[in-house]
Amino acid sequence: MQICQYEDERDVPKEIISEYQLISKAIIEYEAAHHPLPGRVSTVITDEIEKRMAEKHLKQKNVAQMLGISESRVSDLLNGKRPLNLMLVKRLRDEFGISADFILNHC
Repeated sequence: MQICQYEDERDVPKEIISEYQLISKAIIEYEAAHHPLPGRVSTVITDEIEKRMAEKHLKQKNVAQMLGISESRVSDLLNGKRPLNLMLVKRLRDEFGISADFILNHC
């Protein structure tokens, strides 16, 4: 069923709207993971950082101290709003065991 067959968007069944919303969300998640915008971090990388944080029971405050950056920078990093620099890549490798190759392959 195509959405353009409806003259008024209010006539589109809720099931179709839900399906389009799910597809849109999936596309956004895929693009964030595999084709992040310039200056942003792939969700593949941020998910790995969050996984390691959970394994070690760390809060953003702890991560900030470990990486030598501010808590707001950690928040921006985890939300994909700040790019990684060489110093952070090295510290993620040293403190979290996330290989530089993994990071480079998902930038």
